[in-house]
Amino acid sequence: MTPPSPVVARWELSYRTRKRRDELGITGPRIAKALKFSATYWPKVERDQRILAEDKLSQLLKLLDFTESEQAELIELRSLARERGWWSRYEGLFNEQTLRLWGMEFGAEEISAVESLLIPGLLQTEGYVRALIEADTAFIRQIEVQQRIDARMKRQERLSGPDPLRLNAVVSEAALRQQTGGPKVLHDQLIHIIEMIRAHPDTIDFRVLPYTSRTGAIRGCSTFHLLNFPRPELPTLAWSEVPGHRELIEDEERVRAMTIVFGHLQREALNTKKSIELIEELAEEHKRAGE
Repeated sequence: MTPPSPVVARWELSYRTRKRRDELGITGPRIAKALKFSATYWPKVERDQRILAEDKLSQLLKLLDFTESEQAELIELRSLARERGWWSRYEGLFNEQTLRLWGMEFGAEEISAVESLLIPGLLQTEGYVRALIEADTAFIRQIEVQQRIDARMKRQERLSGPDPLRLNAVVSEAALRQQTGGPKVLHDQLIHIIEMIRAHPDTIDFRVLPYTSRTGAIRGCSTFHLLNFPRPELPTLAWSEVPGHRELIEDEERVRAMTIVFGHLQREALNTKKSIELIEELAEEHKRAGE
């Protein structure tokens, strides 16, 4: 069973109440008036920025004509949404969007990731993470380095256990050649990827988009993830990351477009067997370069 996530619970609560309001054609101002909210408060609730008090939530659910069983379920979601996940201890180190992504990631059932320049975070070794962080010392204090490494390693626990996260990754060959941390770090990183693929054949699908692909660069994409959740009520979310901007995307059209791009790239990429062969070849090159 996918572990419960306060971030996902909070999002589901706002998503389902917003969707029901739209279906019933009830306006936001009408909701605010009925529950005695200010005109500025209700939009924050719908944007997942506020959690209603239990009595106000009960009033809202009755107004939106949820069944008794649905009301009980949503009240329970509210309780879960008020808890704190492991990522909360890093609030002083990472921005709100990054922490929200980790909360969504923790409660996801499947993630499909596209990376053109870096190894996916869920598969990065400690040495690789350290190299990335230390390359950014203009913005990161030395005292924070190990804490940031620990946080990124903590994320990876979702790849193992009784109900592991399913990870589908399409990674450019460029990411496997980029000398992040030097030859030894990159050699160890590539060996780790191979070990993870072989240790989790049913839940990790890692494919390399080679230089020889007619697709060329990953269609101008830097990084994006598609997150799917076990509950059928929830839609796919997307995470987009470009220099200077990161965001979680709910817009259906944008998510659909990114899903189509991912499917195309996955078909263009090498299959698992050929991807492993290429990774092994590149790992050997990095090993020789480091000797």
